[in-house]
Amino acid sequence: MTGFLAAVRRRLRLVWGVATGQLVLPVVAGLAVVLVVAGRLRPWAWPEPVAFAVVGLTVAAVAVAALVLRIPMTVAARAADRGLGTRDAFSSALEVDEANPFHRDVVERAEVLAAGRRAADAAPVPWHRRRMVVAGVLLVAAAGLGLAPNRQDDVRARMADERAAVKAEAERLEELARKVQADPRTRAAEREVAQKLQALSRELAKAGSLERAKAAIDKAATDLASRLDGNLLSQKAAVRGLDRSVSSSPLAPGLHGGASQQLAALAEQLAAMSPEQRAALAERLAGLAKAQQAGNPAAAEALQQAASALQAGDLGGASSALSAAAGAQQAAGDSVERQEAAAAGVSALADSQSRLDNAAAQQRQGQQGQRGQQGQGQGQGQGQGQGQGQGQGQGQGQGQGQGQGQGQGQGQGQGQGQGGQGQGQGQGGAAGGNVGGAQGPGGQGATGGPGTANGSGNNHSTDLDTSTVFSPVPEGSGEDSHLSGQLGEGPDELQGKDDGLTTMNEGHVPYTLVLPQYQAAATRALDSLDIAPSLRSLVRAYFAALAAESN
Repeated sequence: MTGFLAAVRRRLRLVWGVATGQLVLPVVAGLAVVLVVAGRLRPWAWPEPVAFAVVGLTVAAVAVAALVLRIPMTVAARAADRGLGTRDAFSSALEVDEANPFHRDVVERAEVLAAGRRAADAAPVPWHRRRMVVAGVLLVAAAGLGLAPNRQDDVRARMADERAAVKAEAERLEELARKVQADPRTRAAEREVAQKLQALSRELAKAGSLERAKAAIDKAATDLASRLDGNLLSQKAAVRGLDRSVSSSPLAPGLHGGASQQLAALAEQLAAMSPEQRAALAERLAGLAKAQQAGNPAAAEALQQAASALQAGDLGGASSALSAAAGAQQAAGDSVERQEAAAAGVSALADSQSRLDNAAAQQRQGQQGQRGQQGQGQGQGQGQGQGQGQGQGQGQGQGQGQGQGQGQGQGQGQGQGQGGQGQGQGQGGAAGGNVGGAQGPGGQGATGGPGTANGSGNNHSTDLDTSTVFSPVPEGSGEDSHLSGQLGEGPDELQGKDDGLTTMNEGHVPYTLVLPQYQAAATRALDSLDIAPSLRSLVRAYFAALAAESN
């Protein structure tokens, strides 16, 4: 009995798992369908994987829960009593105390009832067909939609390419900033710009699209460009020119370094200089002031004041002016350094913008190429029409004539790609050839016109009233031939047994006279041949256009 109840307990776990699965699976399958449909409507990459993951995780969770579900032996005994209709035999066998005088009889009775019984008999698995059918249909629908070609795949591929391009640009800016900061010669202004490039690279890593990345780069470039002065070249020339001038020819013996250092040191040495040295210094300071007027007016003004004070013998005023000139030179140098660093940052961002623009242009070219290929594929078509005909006529005698012929029509239409070509072949004399050619008009592209029987999709306009075409049965020469479309090919030459026409030259009639006959023949051939609906519509449009022009 104990072994039987243990089997029933295991069976109850299975029953619980199946029942729970049938309860939640339709809901989960419906959610999977919703997610897959969302993935077909929006260019999101996560809905389809999440849909399949939800189904798999739900099944796994139910299975694990069923395995670890705790079912007491008393529950299994009550389930066995209920399933086998044994009232409370198994439950009593578990609950009766061994001291009870009926204990042995109760247990033996339960063992007799358990003999030959299966756990499946005590706890059958419930099956809800409607729920299973609904869940199955939804799962099949979700799987079919998930595996079917999705138009959003191209959008996702484009977005993936964009993310790859943006990521590569973020890594490039990060590497550039790292190199600048690792260089011991890097100045403070350059480190500041490098930090901004690093912050931008982190922002680009989160951008995810070309538009957002380009907007972030534009914002950073605008911020750096706002630090530039339109007079930067003049400032740079003035600052660097003054430094080179005093470096190659110091302002006083024993001085060295840049202009700001020499001017500051010179302000403290004026008292030790001779009158001749001060006069020469005043003359040189005046010359330097003129050179600084355009690029560094503050330094030019201070240098001119120092020169005037030296000429007037005002050593205190000259010293103060030289100190002011040193400060102006230092400030101008710092400003040039900051602007040069900002200009370098703008140049790096312009390079990044150019790279992203190239990536966007390549994507546009790829999309145009795909549309061109699709246009070419849609503009290519082939039509084959073949007819066999026999005619009997009475003149001076009786005879039968059989004719075989081949007609070919080709057409080209200009669209995004290249217009298709249509071919038609026919048997049954020249009429079969004309019908075959009519059934094989040129493909129509995005902007091309329908092909015509003479094989050109862009024919020069002709006067239909004066155009002629070969008629296999001239007026008054017997019965009309019957054309029926058949698959096959025939030789180009005409073969006949009668006194009738056997050449093309003698049977030409005005085009407008035979147009209704050929239109009716083409209609009959279209109804009997296995031709694509698009070609059927094209042939009918072709004859409708001819009929409209002839009216």
